[in-house]
Amino acid sequence: MLDRSRALGLKQNFDTLKPHSLYRGSQLNWKRLLGEELVEWLLAGEPWVVYRALTDLLEKEENDDLVVTMRMAILKHPLVRKIFEGSNEDGYWGRPKDIHTWWPRKDTTFWILPVLADFGFTVKDKRIARACEYVFSTQLQSGGFGWDPPTKPGDCHSAIIIESLAKVGLLGDSRLQKAYGWLIRRRRLDGGFWCKNTGQIGGPREREPSCAMATMFVLGALAQNPKLRNSEIAMKGVDFLFECWENRGKMKYAGHDSQIGTDWEKLKYPFTDYKILKFLAVLSQFEYAKQSLQEAEMVNLLLSKRDSKGRFTPESIHKVWSDFDFGQKRKPSKWITLLALRILKRIYK
Repeated sequence: MLDRSRALGLKQNFDTLKPHSLYRGSQLNWKRLLGEELVEWLLAGEPWVVYRALTDLLEKEENDDLVVTMRMAILKHPLVRKIFEGSNEDGYWGRPKDIHTWWPRKDTTFWILPVLADFGFTVKDKRIARACEYVFSTQLQSGGFGWDPPTKPGDCHSAIIIESLAKVGLLGDSRLQKAYGWLIRRRRLDGGFWCKNTGQIGGPREREPSCAMATMFVLGALAQNPKLRNSEIAMKGVDFLFECWENRGKMKYAGHDSQIGTDWEKLKYPFTDYKILKFLAVLSQFEYAKQSLQEAEMVNLLLSKRDSKGRFTPESIHKVWSDFDFGQKRKPSKWITLLALRILKRIYK
């Protein structure tokens, strides 16, 4: 948390760069969303919020004194220390089989690692490096990561793990490159992804629509890899997600999570589900998607969720994360607001 004078100093420095209109022509001027009170409110948040606000919104460098201070503050924060205290003697969280399960409990490596990656942790922290070695120990011969039963890798499950490993700084690891190789070979005829082997090219269900949730998570992994971010595989996946949006309520999906309805519209973190915030967080990382997003109704839907002060409130939660401000629905969340503003910056900058 920054004191008021330092927060205002940062805000005033940033404010000199801001035009005075919310729109430039028909395009949203995202910087005008960062009013004085909103920036001050974010910079008064938990250290992971301040760290991401400094680097992702205010564009401070990693070696900036305040950024370094916030990274150190994250390490010392009681909620983060509690997470690390919950790891077992082998350096990971939960039981060995928990890496293969989807249920988003706070004490399992499958979901803790993505959250810590979002908070800014990397393998420079030996505890993260040790946890990642455990994750790699569960990697299947094919390169993917299995779920229950762990003998069969899943596209979405593997993609979540791959994205996390890339975010913590392991992109150059040959094991992760093997995982990426397996993942991109899973692309289907319509450009999307689906965990069903029967839906692979040449299979009896190859003509059925892909799973939008799996495709979303796969694109999240591809976005972390500069060699794949602008690839034809990524662009086809982006096209598929836009098709799912355009055809919401019209397409028929057989037994997987691709429907867009009122539940999809709810703001939620951690990103364990197929919902609007993760959907836009992923798409906004692709330059190929930028123009389409600027014209997309789904972005207006996100904007409509702001309160009068520009803040966003969680609409769906995991109670096991209730210690964090994104784990409650009673008041605006600095972390959810930060994530939403980062999406808007990517789209409109």
